[in-house]
Order: sequence, then C-alpha cells, then structure tokens
Amino acid sequence: METREFIRITEFCHNYGIEESFVLVLQDYEIVSIELIDSEPYIHEQDLPLLEKMLRLHQELEINPEGLQAIHHLLNRINGLQKEVYSLKRKLKRFEL
Repeated sequence: METREFIRITEFCHNYGIEESFVLVLQDYEIVSIELIDSEPYIHEQDLPLLEKMLRLHQELEINPEGLQAIHHLLNRINGLQKEVYSLKRKLKRFEL
C-alpha cells in the first residue's frame, strides 16, 4: 500500500495540536477509518475534510463524540437524499413535454 495516499495520524495531530486519542475515538464511533501500515496508524487523505470538520465541531461548538456521530449520520442521510432528489429530477425531465 502506498503511503502517499495516507497521512500519519501522529503528523495530523501534531499539526492541529490535538491528542491522537481524539482520532481514535472518532474511529470507535465509526466516523473515520484508520489503516495500520507498518504498525503505524494512518488516515486516508480523502477522509481529511471530514476529520477537519469533526475537529472544528468538537473544538468550536464543544460537541462530544456521540454528537459528532449523530451529525455525521445525519449529513450522510442528507447527502443521500440530495442525490436521490437529483436523480428523480433527471428522470422527470425525460417525461416533460
């Protein structure tokens, strides 16, 4: 596995001034996934925006991990519903005169 697609959690936490335990808690709540590469925990670079969003919500609004999990779930539901609405609109356009 190439580590260019992954970011070491220790580096992320060092850059943002947070404890690694915060990222591990997010993994426990199934918000982010962690890959072990050579016994080091890494996060996929595509998960960075989500991790940064959850960090901001936690720091700025003092939302606990349970709340972050609920927010993550609701955002995923909204995303899915928006995709469904877009798909249905495209199907309806086919039947317009």
